[in-house]
Amino acid sequence: MFKKILVLLFKAGLLGALVMIRLGEWDLSKYYARSRYRESLDYYLSALASIAIFLIVLDFVQFFAVWFYRKRHKVRGEDNFVIGVSHIYSLVLVVGMIIGVMSLFRLEAKEVFTSLSIIFAGLAILTKDYISNMINGMIITFSGQLSIGDNVSIGQHRGKIIDITLQNIHLLNDDDDVIYIPNNVVLNVEVVNFTKRAIKRTSIDFEINLKYLHTVEELETSIIETLKPFHDLIKEDSYYLRVAEVRKDNVALKFQYILKEPNKELERAIRRRAIRRLVQIISGREKIVDNIPDLPELEEMTGHA
Repeated sequence: MFKKILVLLFKAGLLGALVMIRLGEWDLSKYYARSRYRESLDYYLSALASIAIFLIVLDFVQFFAVWFYRKRHKVRGEDNFVIGVSHIYSLVLVVGMIIGVMSLFRLEAKEVFTSLSIIFAGLAILTKDYISNMINGMIITFSGQLSIGDNVSIGQHRGKIIDITLQNIHLLNDDDDVIYIPNNVVLNVEVVNFTKRAIKRTSIDFEINLKYLHTVEELETSIIETLKPFHDLIKEDSYYLRVAEVRKDNVALKFQYILKEPNKELERAIRRRAIRRLVQIISGREKIVDNIPDLPELEEMTGHA
């Protein structure tokens, strides 16, 4: 914290000095008064001071906006607002630096943009998807519907959001693969946010051939018995095997349960154990009423025998 205060004081002092140079209160031309390049040096000194003032002021605006927001809402780390401010900071920085570089070459922004309007129009057409992604990224960031850390399903992908940028949402799936989903896609497909729902219910979807299914009750009992090592971690009476669809040769089912405390690793272990049991049943290698052998590596995670 002390280091941050020193950095802020240094930036504030530097900003004050630059403003005085820009306003002419500090005349540095005396050091090169006899130089034949005095006019050019005066111009570039003023231009560089303006660019530096812009960068420092922009940095202060971002810092105090985030600081005030965190203090008011008691937020630590990054959330959607902080990410959104960072995105706006990046956009303004890029635009400001482009104008600053043009000023160093003594180019008037209005004249440049007017003369290059046709080129910019072509670039706008070529980069329309990129621009659309950026706009959609800002919408996603400030909407608050999706946040870093949320467990979501986006189209065919399911996982945990680890980052939201102006172009993509970074999704970490159960296989620890990072999936980059364009923001345009996110706004055009079905999105399910499992974290923001009131009940953190976990679902396992599967199909089973009718010849391996005696009764739904027997199958439900078998799956529940399979998850016996985790009973203390799952809410009592939250187990539910629902028939989603009945077809000619098979049945689509959905097994659901609710964890007492959200835990990504345990949820993955429970799903793996249940799915292994279902694979044995669906493949016809074991009957529903048979007992599944214990899996030591999962029992060690929970501390149950």
